[in-house]
Amino acid sequence: MLLLTSFMIVVAYTIYFSKKAHLKKDQIGVGLGKCMVMMISMTTSLTLSLMLSFLMPGKLAVLTVLAIAICAVAGFIIGRPFGLTAVMESLSTTLMGAMMGAMLGVMLPLDSQTFMLVSMDLIYLGSIFFVTFYIKREDVKETKSGRVAPLLLTLLFSIIIIGTSSVWERDYFKIGGDSEMDMQHHQHGG
Repeated sequence: MLLLTSFMIVVAYTIYFSKKAHLKKDQIGVGLGKCMVMMISMTTSLTLSLMLSFLMPGKLAVLTVLAIAICAVAGFIIGRPFGLTAVMESLSTTLMGAMMGAMLGVMLPLDSQTFMLVSMDLIYLGSIFFVTFYIKREDVKETKSGRVAPLLLTLLFSIIIIGTSSVWERDYFKIGGDSEMDMQHHQHGG
């Protein structure tokens, strides 16, 4: 449940950023746009590859290649509004983020996976909020109008969904308090 929720949130906000950035790219500029692209690409690829690593435990080589491929698609979507150099920046950032997220996920014991995924979701949402807030701020400078309240409510709703999913998952699966035993169970399948 938490993996699906996190995945849907990352995909939705990545598409939202791409559309918003495309509409406001002239106000943002290429230099600032590449900084935004780098920030969103890194957090997106870290979060997506972390999720993939939970689905493919112990298969680091295949997982890394798959994470790089999937995150490259996300990187292209993120960088596209700002041109070819931003796409190149985004692809190189997602390459690094995908490898780091895959390694992190494979190394985590079972009792830390939910905590790490929720943490990465919050970091991702923080980066989306920061970048979207900056885009809205540039829009306010141009048009002298704009509201941040809908953005804050949407992000708050996303945080509530993630929190509810993580509490439900923790209560449903009830991983024991002995992380060494959980890790042995995870590695040996029994």
